[in-house]
Amino acid sequence: MRYAQIFRYVLTLDPEQYQQRWVDPYADAIAGVPGLERKTWMADFDTGTFASVYIWQDKASMDAFMASEAVARVAAEPFLKDLEITALPVHEGASVITRG
Repeated sequence: MRYAQIFRYVLTLDPEQYQQRWVDPYADAIAGVPGLERKTWMADFDTGTFASVYIWQDKASMDAFMASEAVARVAAEPFLKDLEITALPVHEGASVITRG
């Protein structure tokens, strides 16, 4: 069963810093995480509000990622604030209809 995670957070970075300090150091490593089907990055620089949606092949892959040293490093970034994470199973029947 696939799982989805929604990460919502505040970053104190401007667009250039976002690329240099948030995307460049982490994107390639995240892309190679076993079991990750996709990650979508969302950014509202006007409010400093950001989010990411992860789609996982299964809960075990998601859990392994969450227990990794890489996640601990990201969570310790001083410019990351108010991190909220929601994880839920993907409803496959409804998702097929909407190309999820």
